[in-house]
Amino acid sequence: MANKRMFSLSVVDTDRFLEMPISSRLLYYELGMRADDDGFVDNWKKILMFTGLKEDDMRVLASKQFIIPFESGVIVIRHWRMNNYLQNDRTKPTIYQEELSQLSYDKSSGVYSLDTTCIHSIDKNSIDKNSIDKNIYILEKNNFEEEFEELWKVYPNKQGKKNALTKYIKVRKSGISFEEILEGLKRYLLYCHQNRDWYKPKNGETWFSKQSWNDELKLDLNKTQNLVDFNILDFSKFEEKKEVKL
Repeated sequence: MANKRMFSLSVVDTDRFLEMPISSRLLYYELGMRADDDGFVDNWKKILMFTGLKEDDMRVLASKQFIIPFESGVIVIRHWRMNNYLQNDRTKPTIYQEELSQLSYDKSSGVYSLDTTCIHSIDKNSIDKNSIDKNIYILEKNNFEEEFEELWKVYPNKQGKKNALTKYIKVRKSGISFEEILEGLKRYLLYCHQNRDWYKPKNGETWFSKQSWNDELKLDLNKTQNLVDFNILDFSKFEEKKEVKL
């Protein structure tokens, strides 16, 4: 496998690329440096761990169609051939031939696309149908709805759940992290608690639609109440596990 990689300005200097969070752009470069000679990466979890980046950055890259994830857990960089030109006698074919067979390759553009004729031959349960419809393939389990349900359980004014869920999924797909929303909700619950004598919480649809986790709230940090008082559930399954160094 070659140990030199390149990146085309035709890819990384576009508005579509530059509008992504810097963390997602950094992850793209990291994946590009570690891909095999056909653009496949099988150790993206390791890359996330040593870079401190998050799965949300992978989701952003997938939603912007810079990578194609497969159910097997590997991903391929869509513009690999646009970024890199390798002579046939110097390349080592990928070991992920099954995934490669599911791709079509446009020689004129140098871009991989998922071959829809191959998709229909795959067992219907092997790829989430919603992901096929939107051409966004799930890396592990897309748990946006599950995340929302956990947040909704503790939100104090449960009006407009359906629209709130729609807004939540939209902002998560845009690259906003679960952690950011969670921290904003914690601050809001604290604000509601400290001002419960006069303040009525917004209905849920309004809070999620207005992205109120970004609100600057005046909190009394001298008070001793903490979030345990509000019956906050265990959100740890959604949060990144930190590496413990011995």
